[in-house]
Amino acid sequence: MARQENDFYPTPPEATQLLLDNETFEGMVWECACGDGAMANVLEENGYTVVATDLNYYDYGIPGKDFLNADIKLAPNVCTNPPFKVAQEFIQKCMDLEVDKFAMFLRLSFLESVKRRSFFQENPPVRVWVMSKRLTLWRGDEERAGNGITPYAWFVWEKDNKERPVLWWL
Repeated sequence: MARQENDFYPTPPEATQLLLDNETFEGMVWECACGDGAMANVLEENGYTVVATDLNYYDYGIPGKDFLNADIKLAPNVCTNPPFKVAQEFIQKCMDLEVDKFAMFLRLSFLESVKRRSFFQENPPVRVWVMSKRLTLWRGDEERAGNGITPYAWFVWEKDNKERPVLWWL
């Protein structure tokens, strides 16, 4: 099956809740690839004020906001499920904007790659939370069903961290 045109694969609410059961953010959170609000809604249910933007419009958030071309940060924290094909660019943008803390929901295979090895050595996440249960991420234009086959993890960075990451399971 072909990938969704804009890489729109909503984050299962339970994935965001598992992150929030283990991580806290100080202040507002920017969901910069908000899609249909799946992640932003869970953040709000957990008491966070969320700025929700997206390049595209999926009946939620502020459309037409290209995070990769942002020149100011809209909140001190970012929590998102970026399009996988530009995930490293999203991470770099958070660093360029000097985001205090940011969490990216990514395939576990994001750890792999000769190209990313040096990036990780220079910019290590502070924590990697591996999803114990494989979750299903469906194209945003389809109904969610079935069991997942792809392993995912939350990658969390904090500004100025240079320590080796802690790896743990959710």
